[in-house]
Amino acid sequence: MLQIRVHLWLILLAICTPPAFSQTPNCGCEQKPLLNVLAVVNGIKIRQDDLSVDTRTQVSLLQDNVSGTRAQEVDRQINQMLFDAEAKRRGLARQVLMVLEITARVAEPTEAEARAIYEQNKSRFGKSFSNVKKDIIAQLKSDRVKVRAIQYTNALRAGAQITVSNSPVTPPANEADLSRVFATVNGVNITSKNVEEELLPMIFMTQQEVYKIRKRDLDIRINDLLLEQEAKRLGTTPKALIDLNVRTKMPIVTEDRAEAYYKQNKTSFPGKFSEHRLRIMQFLQAQENQKQSAVYAEELRRGAAVQIYLTAPAQPDLRQLCCNPVD
Repeated sequence: MLQIRVHLWLILLAICTPPAFSQTPNCGCEQKPLLNVLAVVNGIKIRQDDLSVDTRTQVSLLQDNVSGTRAQEVDRQINQMLFDAEAKRRGLARQVLMVLEITARVAEPTEAEARAIYEQNKSRFGKSFSNVKKDIIAQLKSDRVKVRAIQYTNALRAGAQITVSNSPVTPPANEADLSRVFATVNGVNITSKNVEEELLPMIFMTQQEVYKIRKRDLDIRINDLLLEQEAKRLGTTPKALIDLNVRTKMPIVTEDRAEAYYKQNKTSFPGKFSEHRLRIMQFLQAQENQKQSAVYAEELRRGAAVQIYLTAPAQPDLRQLCCNPVD
C-alpha cells in the first residue's frame, strides 16, 4: 500500500501541470542575507555580485524551479481535493479509488512493445534487450498510468465547480498574504498558506543547495584574494607562491599506489589496470593537489582577518518566509 500512496502523490503532482521550469515569477527559495556582503577579507568586501556567472546561473535556475512549483502545487491540491471528495462519496479509501479508476484500467505493456522501444533507441540504451526489458516495461506502465490519471482527473474537474484566480502564484510578502485565495473547489478555498505549508520542505532543501553553491564559490574567492594579497606583500606572484607552498610539498603518486586504488575500486574500472593507469594517477595527483591547497589556504586564513556573513539556512517556517521575503 505504501507504493500505491507514493504513486498517487506523484500523479496528483503531475496531472495537468506545466513543466517545473515553465514559469518564472518571484521565487521564494532561499534566505535573503541581511546585507549583500558575503564576506570581508582584510577589509575588502566580497558581495553576491562578485560570485561567478556560473554560480549566479545555478542559483537562478533553482529559484525558477521553486517559482514554477508554486503554480503546480495549486493544481496538485485541486486534483487531490477532487480525488478525496470522490473517494468519500463512494465510501472508498483514496488508494482503493486509485486502483479501481487508474492502475486497474491500464493495460500491461507487452514484451513486443518493449522490444519496439528498444529497437528505436538501441544506441541510447547501450545494453542488451534482456538487461533493460524490465526498465522499459516499467516506464511504459508509468507513462500509461499518468495518461489515465489525467483522463480521470479531467473527468472529475468537468463535474466540479472550480474557480482559479488570475493572479500569479507568488510567495507571501507578509502574513496577510497567506490568506490570498488562489483557487476554490466546490466552495473550498486553496490559499497561499495551503501552498506554502506544502512547499516548506522543498524550499528548505533549495535554500541548502543555494547555500552550498554560494559557499563553494565564496571559499574560492576568499582564497584567491588572500593569495593575491600575500603575493603582493612578499613582492612575488600568486603562481610562485603556489609552486613553493603547494606543488613542491605534494607527494608523488606512484604506480603501486595507483594499482592499489584500482584494486579497491575495480568495479568502477572495467578492463586491465594498464588501461586505466594514467587516468587513476592523474586523479590521485589532483586529490593531493586539493589537499595541499587546502592546507595552504588554511594557513593564509589563520594570518588574516576574515569575516564570513554567508550563513547556512535554518529550517524555515511560514512566519520566516513572510517577515523575511526571499529573493
